[in-house]
Amino acid sequence: MDENLSIGLFISSDRIYLKELPAFKIGLKIQNRNKETVHFDIAKTELFVNNVKNLAWDLAVHNGTIINLKIRSEHSKIVQWPLGEALFSKAGIYQLRLEWKDYVQEQDILVIE
Repeated sequence: MDENLSIGLFISSDRIYLKELPAFKIGLKIQNRNKETVHFDIAKTELFVNNVKNLAWDLAVHNGTIINLKIRSEHSKIVQWPLGEALFSKAGIYQLRLEWKDYVQEQDILVIE
């Protein structure tokens, strides 16, 4: 992985009530510390929820509108989608895992009744 390019899981909250799931947003923050513009293929990222690859994420990142992000030198970009209802079905603790190349980030989300 390019040490001058960093990505991270971007979530609107790590605690959310079931009734607020439509407002839950998830996405990526990509930071470019290179001296030139970078094209980031967001479709090469994968999201797992409790160790199961998430279809809603795949559909969102493959939708064609932002697959190949242009990130200018020394800039960052955040992309996000309202996927709460597609990620979480009931109250509980969910583990999200973002994978891209050899990069892995995990985040627990608490969904409250």
